[in-house]
Amino acid sequence: MATSFNIDATMDRTLEELKKHYGATSKAEVMRKAVALLKVASQHENNDGSLTLRQDGQGDIKVVVR
Repeated sequence: MATSFNIDATMDRTLEELKKHYGATSKAEVMRKAVALLKVASQHENNDGSLTLRQDGQGDIKVVVR
């Protein structure tokens, strides 16, 4: 089932950058990866709707996703 939607220039550039970074074959592949990551994030978010990203030796980063 095909779905289409409009994206702005900023999102298009971001998808292109991520496509190159991950060696994806299409922007659709990047979007599938993004949705899969968001699914994992939703299963591990804190009560306040944030995620804590832990970086070795660099401290934690708190990202609000809600």
